[in-house]
Order: sequence, then C-alpha cells, then structure tokens
Amino acid sequence: MIRELIFKCSECGKKFQPKGKLFYRDEYLTTNIQDTKLICDKCIEAWQEKWQIKSATFHEQDCVMAVDLVLQDGTKIMALDCTPLEENQTVVVGEDIPLTAQKKLFKFYEKWDKKRKKDVLQKCTFEEAFMRTTVSCETYGGEKYEKIAFRINRRGELETESTMPDYIKEQVLEQYAIYETKMAAAEMNEGKTDD
Repeated sequence: MIRELIFKCSECGKKFQPKGKLFYRDEYLTTNIQDTKLICDKCIEAWQEKWQIKSATFHEQDCVMAVDLVLQDGTKIMALDCTPLEENQTVVVGEDIPLTAQKKLFKFYEKWDKKRKKDVLQKCTFEEAFMRTTVSCETYGGEKYEKIAFRINRRGELETESTMPDYIKEQVLEQYAIYETKMAAAEMNEGKTDD
C-alpha cells in the first residue's frame, strides 16, 4: 500500500515540501518516525539568520566555561554554557546553533584563549652541562628566553644570569621541579637495570 507523508514544521506549524534536505530536531527520546520534529526550509533560514554573532565574551567560573553573546540583531544572551572543541574548531553551547555560528564562535574563543595564556609558558626545556644548568622557554604570547643559566638558592628561589620577570621565574621553578623528578625516576630505573 502506498501512503502519502505530509510534512508539517514543528516550529511554525505549516505544511511544507522539503527542497533537497530534510531538517529535523534531534531528540533522544523519539523512537517513532511519526514523533520526529521536522523543520521547514524557511524556519531553518530564519534560525541561521538569527545566529549571526556580532561579539562573544568568554569567562570561566568554578571550572565551568561560559560565553556572553551579542547577535547582529542586538539580542544579548548571557552566561551560556559552552565547550570549545579544538579538533573540529567549534564551540558547542547549551543551545542549538548552526555550525557556521559554532565555527565563528571558535574564532572569538581562540583570541580570548591566546590573550588569557599570553604569559603562560608554552615550551620550557632544560640543558645541563658541567656545573651549569640553562633554561629555554617561550610563552603563548611569544615572549622568549634562550639558554639562560640559573640556580636555585637556599630559600628555594630561582636566580638567573639575566633578567627574567617573576611570573616566568615561578613557572620555570615549577617546570624544573617536574624535570628533576623525571630525571631522578629515570636514574632509579637505570640503576635497576644495571643490577
């Protein structure tokens, strides 16, 4: 028996004929095709037009990331939960938004993240020669230090042969503690294999 399937938009309530693609709202509780919430082309266009992002301000609170949005039409959406996904360069938010908006949001996120990490070490390496230890490091903001000799004084502070800001010294000290722990573990493992 041949039956006719009538398409009715779950957004505007009007009957429609799909043009090429059929849009629907993904709902995990829907098990029957008749319960699928279809969306017409006009409502999809309106949805995509609505989500034209003008600006985005990211912030973190209690390890949760949120974003405040201003859309092209002036609409403000505050404290929207979000998750940046580096692998596909999108930002997923707590609302359905088009993929193009997710990608644009990721560009705003990248600028914010770069500014936030400006003073954070991206790379930090140590070299040890006879009675001399040096550090080479670079921040996300592009600040570089090459082969700076240093020592740790009795108070546990980092002393360097040339000037280095305190926020860099603190991070180098943390990285050096990790480096020393790894070196000590490697020496212990090497000693076990020699036995």
